[in-house]
Amino acid sequence: MVSRVLYRPFEESDFDAIATILQTDWHNDSDNDVYNYLEACADLCYCLSVSTFSQVACIDGNVRGIVLARAGKASDEWTERWDAAKRDIIQQMQDIEPEQTAGYLAYLRRQVSANNRLLQESGISQNDEITLLAVSSEAQGLGIGTVLLDAATSYVSAQGASTAYLYTDTDCTWRFYESHHFKRMAHYRAKWKEHLKGMPKESFLYGLDLTA
Repeated sequence: MVSRVLYRPFEESDFDAIATILQTDWHNDSDNDVYNYLEACADLCYCLSVSTFSQVACIDGNVRGIVLARAGKASDEWTERWDAAKRDIIQQMQDIEPEQTAGYLAYLRRQVSANNRLLQESGISQNDEITLLAVSSEAQGLGIGTVLLDAATSYVSAQGASTAYLYTDTDCTWRFYESHHFKRMAHYRAKWKEHLKGMPKESFLYGLDLTA
């Protein structure tokens, strides 16, 4: 049987399916699956809040992947909609697992600090970012990630950018980006205490020359 793959912009009805993909891949440290799901939802809300482009991959009607990107600044209305959702989700997280939530928020602060260092080291604009790329394990190896990534970089290029960039780390499949001609432009090695508190051993900023 040949599966039907459809690519289209993000719809709010996709949110739960995409959050579940993020939970499976990246948000599974707690023994409480409800908390893990909420953490994934908070992550997705942040990515949506800063993004100006989306593309979702559906296989036979089921959401199996997403890419988000930004070129410039998202509208204030869009940003506030997802910021408000994130605040509500974090409150739910605190009600369920207050210590775990405090650790998650501290991790985010450390990661933002590391990302800012990477951006400064790279010397590129903070705009024109691939903010999220995720493909479910059931759909990996089908070329969906490549199609989604190409769609995002084409969008950023069409907005006049000369370079698209993204953050990744040693906990992710960073070699995928190298196979798609992204170059490592900066890296940050976590301090011992940072690594003990959940930071990946190394964080990277990869860039793609859109003028080549």
